[in-house]
Amino acid sequence: MKELRSASHISLLLLVVLRLSTPSSAQGAPAAAVYRTRPVNVTAALGESAVFRCGVVKRSPNVTLSYGNYSLTCPGEDVEYIPQALYGTCETPAEQFVAVWTVKGTSYSDNGTRVVCEQPLDSSRLIAVLHVVDNGVSYFVLVGCTIGGFFGILLVFGLFFIMLQRSETLQKCFRGKEPEEDMVTVVTREEKEEKPEKKI
Repeated sequence: MKELRSASHISLLLLVVLRLSTPSSAQGAPAAAVYRTRPVNVTAALGESAVFRCGVVKRSPNVTLSYGNYSLTCPGEDVEYIPQALYGTCETPAEQFVAVWTVKGTSYSDNGTRVVCEQPLDSSRLIAVLHVVDNGVSYFVLVGCTIGGFFGILLVFGLFFIMLQRSETLQKCFRGKEPEEDMVTVVTREEKEEKPEKKI
């Protein structure tokens, strides 16, 4: 019984020492308490949208979410980079600031783009990556455009041919000047014999 009691005292002493040596979140690691919404890696098919979110508690002054060379700081104004189809918005759900980047219509150039979330109360940075995959739709689009272009060209030339046949103005334009016909009439013997002679 004495051995059991001394083992429990040693275990208790070991737990107290471990607890004292571990820093609490108030002493130096506020990251767990500050970040509420963490950015995650996104895999999107070519041409689809991708959304990245990062949120911090409202006691933090702000949160900055960077997409490549573009930055969004919340709380703040929404931003749009239309040529890149990139839209940044700030949301304020219960007890947090959330920065949101939306990429509409991903392309191969977006593949591997890093999204970095930072805030001033914590020196750590959260990173997520956009992965763009081809699901085979681009080949169907290419084949469809080729077939559509072929039939479009046939249609245009068919309509042009019909207009050319029916329009005298277009016919004159494309034929150019017609050579003048000689006004010489050739009289044959048969025509002479058929004409009755006039008697005076």
